[in-house]
Amino acid sequence: IYGLFPPFTVFLSASQDKSIRKVLDKQAIKFVRAIKQDTRSGKTEDRILVLATWRLYLFAVKVPTKMEVTFNFLEIRAMNTYPEHQVVIDTDKTTYSLRIQTQDQLDHMVSHINYALSRVFNNSIYAPPICRVEGDLSEGSHKFSPNSESSLEPQKTCGGFSETYAALCDYNGIGCKEEVQWDVDTIYHSQDNREFNLLDFSHLDSRDLAVIVASIAYNTWFTKLHCKDMRIGSEVVDQVLHTVSKSNSLEELTLENAGLKSDFPQKMASALSENPASVIHSLNLAHNTLDNQGVSNLIQQVCRLNKGLRLLNLSKTSLSSKGVVTLSQALCSSDDYSNSLLHLDLSKNPGVLSGEDATNLYLFLAQPNCLVHLDLSGTDCTVDSLFGALLRGCCADLSYLNLSKNSFSHRKARDSLPTFRQFFSSAFSLTHVSLASVKVPPDSLRALFLGLSNNPHITDLHLDIGSCELRSAGAGVIQELFPRVSCVGTLDISDNGLDADLLAVIPAFSRHPSLKHLMLGKNFNIKGRVLDEILQKLVHLVQEEECALQSLSLADSRLRQRGTVLVNALGSNTCLRKVDLSGNLLEDSGAKMLSKALQINTTLRSVMWDRNNTTATGFQDVARALEHNFTLQYMPLPLSDVTQAYRSAPEKTDQAMTKIQRALLRNNQTQRFSQKQALRLHQGLVTSTAEQVMERLCVRVQQQVCVLKGCEEGEEVQTARQILKEARDSRALYPSLCELAHVLSVDGPVKQRLDTLAGELAKAADKELQVVVDSMVSLCRELCPMSCSAAERLTPPLSSISEQVSIPRSAIRNALMERAAEDINRALEEVKLSVVSYLTNSIVDQILQELYNTHKTLVLDTIAIKKRTSRTRRIRPVSTRPSLGDEPSPSPTPSAPPHSAPLTHSASWECLSTLPTNGSPLRHVTHVRPRPPRRHRAGHPPPESHCSENGGVNMLEDGLPDFYSKRVLPDSQLSSLHQGQSLRRKKRRSVLSIFSGFRKNRSSTISNQDSESVCSAGAEWKEGMKVETFNSASENVYSMIQQTGRPESTVPGANGTMPSTRPMQGVPVHGMRAASPSCLIQRQVQCWRQSQ
Repeated sequence: IYGLFPPFTVFLSASQDKSIRKVLDKQAIKFVRAIKQDTRSGKTEDRILVLATWRLYLFAVKVPTKMEVTFNFLEIRAMNTYPEHQVVIDTDKTTYSLRIQTQDQLDHMVSHINYALSRVFNNSIYAPPICRVEGDLSEGSHKFSPNSESSLEPQKTCGGFSETYAALCDYNGIGCKEEVQWDVDTIYHSQDNREFNLLDFSHLDSRDLAVIVASIAYNTWFTKLHCKDMRIGSEVVDQVLHTVSKSNSLEELTLENAGLKSDFPQKMASALSENPASVIHSLNLAHNTLDNQGVSNLIQQVCRLNKGLRLLNLSKTSLSSKGVVTLSQALCSSDDYSNSLLHLDLSKNPGVLSGEDATNLYLFLAQPNCLVHLDLSGTDCTVDSLFGALLRGCCADLSYLNLSKNSFSHRKARDSLPTFRQFFSSAFSLTHVSLASVKVPPDSLRALFLGLSNNPHITDLHLDIGSCELRSAGAGVIQELFPRVSCVGTLDISDNGLDADLLAVIPAFSRHPSLKHLMLGKNFNIKGRVLDEILQKLVHLVQEEECALQSLSLADSRLRQRGTVLVNALGSNTCLRKVDLSGNLLEDSGAKMLSKALQINTTLRSVMWDRNNTTATGFQDVARALEHNFTLQYMPLPLSDVTQAYRSAPEKTDQAMTKIQRALLRNNQTQRFSQKQALRLHQGLVTSTAEQVMERLCVRVQQQVCVLKGCEEGEEVQTARQILKEARDSRALYPSLCELAHVLSVDGPVKQRLDTLAGELAKAADKELQVVVDSMVSLCRELCPMSCSAAERLTPPLSSISEQVSIPRSAIRNALMERAAEDINRALEEVKLSVVSYLTNSIVDQILQELYNTHKTLVLDTIAIKKRTSRTRRIRPVSTRPSLGDEPSPSPTPSAPPHSAPLTHSASWECLSTLPTNGSPLRHVTHVRPRPPRRHRAGHPPPESHCSENGGVNMLEDGLPDFYSKRVLPDSQLSSLHQGQSLRRKKRRSVLSIFSGFRKNRSSTISNQDSESVCSAGAEWKEGMKVETFNSASENVYSMIQQTGRPESTVPGANGTMPSTRPMQGVPVHGMRAASPSCLIQRQVQCWRQSQ
């Protein structure tokens, strides 16, 4: 009834048993015997010996019983056995002589104590040998297991930490915290976590933490002890040193910002000297004030260990220049450091590398070494003088180099440029280089880029040159050399005072093959038109098809309302996956633009949005947008804006943030992207722009076909009709191809193969289960044959279990058809959509080219088409809402670049051949004359007008019908024709007068709309098509400019005769086509005569 030794249990009276249990409370009793205790006077007294899990008790025989002696097994310093079943136990305080009744009882007592101590020390070589034998003692007492019947010891969870912790709590007289045992046995064990983090128990007292640390001293499970940003007391520090002196499994020690005293390194060096079996190889003592000499002694001591030193972090430890000298000498004293040290961090120790004392560290770095991580930021190091040492010793393995918050030596900078450049062209493993907050001279920046451009070994480099005061000189270097650097994947040039120089810098990032992440924040300290142009260049940058950018950061740029231009362009963007717009004061209007962008964007995965003065209304807009966005997965909580919004509208803010988080959670799960939604997005963003151009060309071609309707149809007219038919059919090309791809994939090879695979996997799973279960049953029969024979009579018997166990078929099918199939189908849909887009775009491009060629052949005047790309995605027009807090700017909106305005005067096309082409500015001869202040805005001539020689304004279409009619028609038909034309002109003027108020806003119109009536065939084509005004910033596919070299319109004389016409003189413009051949003119005249 008392535990492990039923054959030797002494049956006490009920009163004695009750009295003992009352004293011991709920402790488990493992051993109870009646013994004799020798006293100092030479007499013996009767006692009751009780062994608990970690403690020995001696009780008086009387009732109520009284506890005479108790001590923890860890207090035993020696335990000697003598003949006549005597055992003498020496403790810290006194010595006890006990006489046991039999030898077996003595053996079990010694075995129990030894076994308990073995659980505490985990059979460590440092476990104290407390038992010495004199006389006859059975061999069983040497074994640590108290139960001779048990041959297998169960594996301990986390190296038996809980048992050691309980024993130490009992030894120190404090309560054992069950939460500590549960956390270690459950959380640490389930995660296979070998790093013990004191932050997990920071809520406990210092004494409890000390016992926890002491429990790791002999533990073989944990290999790392971590404590960061938590002040630890002297009791805990003492136990850390004790653990260092005893543990043979602790490899990494991190005590960062733990409040260590300056003498800790010296004490730790002494502790390591007592433990030659230590395997510590990583030391992180950052953010502690340490003694320089102690650090040097510690480094020398670690060098003598088996694994050497791999990581040394002494960041912000108040090192002095002399401390660096001693440290450098210790590093140079042994070749083991060159062969083992991988991580060296001496950052945030101002002045330690500012003088000649840094030469000793340079000597170590110049030796061939295996350094991978080097951080010397904030040490006042002269950057240029360091690279000579790095070139000689660190080119092979150095991956991380941080030299931020240092400076260049202006006197020696030029002399060190070749070394500086050669290091970056020779490094084999660089992945991160930081020169942030270093005033980099332009020559050094040039050497950096030239070196990287000649380095074929590294890829995807993170280059941080933020806050380097690059300004205009640095901007010129970036513009010139960065396009050649193909190894940079991440570039940080934030806070460099680039400002207006961004106009030249941003094009350098265009079509960069490897640049994936760009940080441009804090470079927009400008206003007005220049800022608009810079933002427009950013829009064009991320809209290019060949743009490789995946993330863009404009954090803390304070763009205000003007930044909505970029936010607005995110909707049609297809390259960016992450964008950071925090700290730009975009307000609710920016949140509105973001919501509209998120509703149609399918590539963004992360959006950083905070410090934008967003209220609850703005968050509600974003929440509504995310209801229709299934791809955005990460949007961190905007704490600053949410805090302000919650003060004014707590309920609305709470509802909006709940919807946002719910949508993000939904998007992080597997979702199906609607094919119809992809089709609609493509039609809205890509197809509609090409249709607008095609519509204009078709109308013009149809007009010319109508003109030639009465004459004999030649090959050109038949070709034109065929092209018009294909143009009409091309509108259904994209949805038809998508529907075809969808229909063929409903029961395609992939689904059939997955169905077959599901069946094959089910059979394979059943076979595997049968083999495993049969093996399990065989092992059970081998270990417990008698019980297995009895279990055969159960239902079902053991032999038939394998036949009745199988995995559900639905589980395998669901795993394949619902999870794997969704991922496969998503990848297939993306490929199909790209193929459909390519086919459609290729055919539409060809149709547009054929329409252009046909129109050029049929019509007298020529249209010059500037081809961009039909695959350009449309950008949402910028909102016309006035910017609050911004000054009004007379500059045009970014959506209408000034170079896209059409030429409305014939003089604009004259004398173009005499214009300078070498980039010199155009200046009038009176440009130096003082100009009076302008009181009225100059009006813009309507784009549909064309100035004649006498200053009259006539429509461009005027004159072409008269040119033919007055030559071939008789006077009787001429008057009726003039009347019809007059009526048509009046009708057209009445229609155009309605839109006269909008002519000032149409300065970017590329081509004028035809006002002539279209014949029935042309009207049939035009029916159902929506004609929209082109804007150059909308990324149109083609822009059309009418050539002004057509014949000038004439006015009939008083006698009805037609005065001779004179072609307008001018020089041909680059890109324009010549007029139609004269044979076509004669052919059209013959057609008119035949019709008469």
